[in-house]
Amino acid sequence: MPPESATPDSSAVSSSAPAAPLDPAFIEVDHFNFWYGTKHAIQDITMEIPERQITAFIGPSGCGKTTLLRNLNRLNDLIENIRHEGDIRIDGQSLYDPSSEVISLRKRVGMVFQKYNPFPKTIYENVVFSLRVAGRNHKAELDEVAERSLRGAALWDEVKDKLHESAYGLSGGQQQRLCIARAIANRPQILLMDEPCAALDPVATLKIEALMTQLKEEFTIVIVTHNMQQAGRVSDRTAYFYMGRLIEYGPTMQLLSNPREKATQDYVSGRYG
Repeated sequence: MPPESATPDSSAVSSSAPAAPLDPAFIEVDHFNFWYGTKHAIQDITMEIPERQITAFIGPSGCGKTTLLRNLNRLNDLIENIRHEGDIRIDGQSLYDPSSEVISLRKRVGMVFQKYNPFPKTIYENVVFSLRVAGRNHKAELDEVAERSLRGAALWDEVKDKLHESAYGLSGGQQQRLCIARAIANRPQILLMDEPCAALDPVATLKIEALMTQLKEEFTIVIVTHNMQQAGRVSDRTAYFYMGRLIEYGPTMQLLSNPREKATQDYVSGRYG
């Protein structure tokens, strides 16, 4: 567990100045294949994900959309007996370049999970957790990051008077926005969201969707969702996956209202999935 507080020396203070925000990143998936053991979970996927847009991955359960999402920050590396072919690049740099560090990659690519998962800490300590882990304990910087991140997650006005209370005292929707604040504290380029509204009620869902629309001005966002209506409300582009393959990818309104592929048409019309 990181220390709750520390008094840095003068050199530490000068080195902990807030980092400049990174520009949103452009993602290229290039003939990418992925296996869990002998299971070919992703099959020859090629797509480009533009910066400062929301790209939604849709499709039935087990179609590969979450597997691909987790490969965008190499989270699947934590699983045994996996392998891949092809490449994924962020701003032209391969995620699998031997010179690329996974820890550095995950600082550039934030992640928000389906089930909100605040740490058993205060609201404040949840947001600044990654900075403390990195040894950045200068109070002025932590205060600035906490406020900036909570404002970015549209949560500051609701929690500014109880920052040092337990995060577990927040509602489910507030806890999910706290997790978003925690994910953007390091100013990543990309924000991955794996069904971020699945555990939320309709009111909290609408707040998260409005927040996503604001955040795309600063981040490249990729969201996995089973909810086609949600994809229609928030995403600029949508990719439909089926049995590990990318069936169709394009502007959301075109894909949902006038899909080119029959398989996509069957899915969005509710014939299966």
